[in-house]
Amino acid sequence: MSEPVDFCRRRYGHLKKLMQEQELDLVYLTGAGQRLKRIADTSSGAALIVPLDGNPQLFCYSVDINSTREESWMPVEEIKTRAEANRQIADHCNQHLRDGSKIGVQSEAFSHTTYGFMKENLKGELVDIADTLVPEVFYGLYPEEVKHQRKVSRLADIACSAAREAMRPGATEYEIAAEAEYAMRREGAELTSFATIVSTGPRSAYSHGWPTARKLKEGEFMLVDLGPQIDGYAADETRTFLLGSDTKKQRMLEAMDKAVEAVIQAVKPGAKCVDLDALSRSVLADHGFPDYPHSLGHPLSGFAVPNLSKTSGHVLREGMLFTVEPGIYLPGYGGVRMEENVVVTGDGCEQLTRSPRIS
Repeated sequence: MSEPVDFCRRRYGHLKKLMQEQELDLVYLTGAGQRLKRIADTSSGAALIVPLDGNPQLFCYSVDINSTREESWMPVEEIKTRAEANRQIADHCNQHLRDGSKIGVQSEAFSHTTYGFMKENLKGELVDIADTLVPEVFYGLYPEEVKHQRKVSRLADIACSAAREAMRPGATEYEIAAEAEYAMRREGAELTSFATIVSTGPRSAYSHGWPTARKLKEGEFMLVDLGPQIDGYAADETRTFLLGSDTKKQRMLEAMDKAVEAVIQAVKPGAKCVDLDALSRSVLADHGFPDYPHSLGHPLSGFAVPNLSKTSGHVLREGMLFTVEPGIYLPGYGGVRMEENVVVTGDGCEQLTRSPRIS
């Protein structure tokens, strides 16, 4: 087992085992994207229906039907019309249900209309699995799967280095973003999982500063945040570079480097995410910098956990894949964010993104 589809089949087997343990007769997963890719080996699809006793069925709209049938290892059924989609899916589900059946759903993933229709028309009881089965199936990488995440992380490193090499007085944010995107596309990135961020000068204090025609100046920060994707595996790397020299800005970079490193050294199975978040904020406060307005990190590649925040209840386990990305934001002056991607190992973690944080 070494290809993405092999891990999809393995997750499917895990899902069926948990369905039996939790006495679920059917699971109804909705929404395309990286999470669907992790089990169906395609990112296209409107609904994945998994009966406990029976074969899975992936429902897909006609616009993507040909590619989805080629990509997925699962049977694919075309949705005839959008108006009748809910009825078509419900009819299929009911072939595997009886009065009193338990149907696992992610209630927040449904529209109000669809949830109401399914509640009224499916035989059985809707059971929310967003905090139970889903995080257990989509918790992270299998050990043999990490190699795919390393591959996409390398592309993120290449792209960040390309952005750094493109730095010069007068270069626009557009131009630098183009150099970074070209570098990762040239090396094999299929997609970007979000729009590339390049923000310079005072704009580097924005959490999300999309590229503009602003020209980089000597003595300014340049913040770069990008996310290449291959086979649904996605990296998410941020670097902040300084053009020239500035004592205060250099101190900001060094404080951020220490905050990131402190967290990485503390990552291991059993570590509480809320404690890691607090650690990053404590290191920055010790260096005289303010609290940042977002969480420390988030899962990658379609996985459901963990979230690293002030209120997170998640505890790390081997295989969990996530970002570590504290920030310093001084409005009107500039900001620094450094973001690493890590996967939890048996006794610590592997840092997957490796380009220099301070050059």
